[in-house]
Amino acid sequence: MNYLHILPASYSRTLTLIFTLLIALSLPAGKSYASGINVEGLGVRAMSMGGAFVGLADDASAIFWNPAGLSQLKGSGLAMGIYTMTPDINDDDGVTNRRIGDPDDPFDPNKGDIFPAFYDSEPASFDDTDELWLLAATMPSIVAYKNYGRFTVAGGFYGTGGAYSKYNDTIRDPQTDAKIDADVFALLALLTFNTSVGYQVTDKFSLGVGLDLLVNVWRGDVDKEYIAPDSSLDYGYNLRLRKWGYGFQGNFGAHYKFNDQWSIGAIYRTGSSFKLKGDTSVRLAGGSAIEPFKSKEKSDGHTDFKYGASWGIGLAYKPSEKLTLTFDFTENDWTDFNWPGSNSSYVDEGKFLQDSNGDPGWKRAHGYHVGMEYMKSDRVTLRAGYLNEASGVPSEFENTVTTTIGDMQIVNLGMGVKYDKWTVDYMIGTMWGDNGLGVEHRCYDFAISFMRKL
Repeated sequence: MNYLHILPASYSRTLTLIFTLLIALSLPAGKSYASGINVEGLGVRAMSMGGAFVGLADDASAIFWNPAGLSQLKGSGLAMGIYTMTPDINDDDGVTNRRIGDPDDPFDPNKGDIFPAFYDSEPASFDDTDELWLLAATMPSIVAYKNYGRFTVAGGFYGTGGAYSKYNDTIRDPQTDAKIDADVFALLALLTFNTSVGYQVTDKFSLGVGLDLLVNVWRGDVDKEYIAPDSSLDYGYNLRLRKWGYGFQGNFGAHYKFNDQWSIGAIYRTGSSFKLKGDTSVRLAGGSAIEPFKSKEKSDGHTDFKYGASWGIGLAYKPSEKLTLTFDFTENDWTDFNWPGSNSSYVDEGKFLQDSNGDPGWKRAHGYHVGMEYMKSDRVTLRAGYLNEASGVPSEFENTVTTTIGDMQIVNLGMGVKYDKWTVDYMIGTMWGDNGLGVEHRCYDFAISFMRKL
């Protein structure tokens, strides 16, 4: 077997690195902003305007964009909607199958390495370089509000962020004629339960505050099977992870309306830190060649999850009764962001399940949002929006599986139609981006919501 190379004696450290990698990178943000795991926002109308809504914030979605804007609402109302996205991803280099311990091409979890190779003869990457995930990101929302003079109380449930990944491919080892199967399925859902209050301080100035209960549900399944004509070379790696946790985030907003034409707004979100708790199991088994490294482990544990603070300012201008123009600048602080798995602790440590504390090297990211709304008639309203956001993710982190999207642009079109007491809003759009290293993304969006004043 002079063409084969088994892991060196320091395999315990390298196996721990493999496990940390597979945990950390099995959760790509298939539905995300460029900078992290944020979705496009809340409310079909606001998203149709490119998310340029902080300075306007005059419907129930203000609980997300700027709770101070709630003070503009009268009476009471209810809105329900659903948002879905289909990502299309291409990576020129494919998903890596890198050998542990190679000094010329080191295995690095913070640079997007996915599957570990145990033999020199294994190909360095898999062949499947394109992924299309139909309706991979689908999230509902429901929001209600009621006005009490200068106070407006509101709340709701919606998806703040999420991740989805499904990847499988089969390649051959050219020297052993082994079949190598690889499979990843991962799901991360960040859900928000919100309560907010907007208060009209003066006829022109309002303040708002909101509290988010963030619930995070995390599942990861990673499998690799090496099946050779010589069964002594066979091995299989299987990972199962189930965790969940919750945390709280504060939202603070301000809104000032100069006159019927001009208004400005500002929003600050505190971010949150919480633990994802649950159990993890990992199994490595195989023929006699892999015998020294066999392991079967399971342990309870937790992952430290940090959701970064963010802020934004916005301007709204109405040159006429029918036309509204908006512009926002936003920033997300991902410098302390712990991608799930980069910081983990276990009750029972083993070869694979060992405590880790890594720094993925994320950074701050800012975005520009531009939107417009035109009342074509008393019944029909047309909308359009554009967003351009820089990435807070290290470019090396991305591939066909770890889709967090590099520098990104979004174009959305929308329409609102009134039917008696109901208003139905529609949106279609696309986002695209690349990381400069051969990874390109395009996503196709659709959303619909129903709103009724009560």
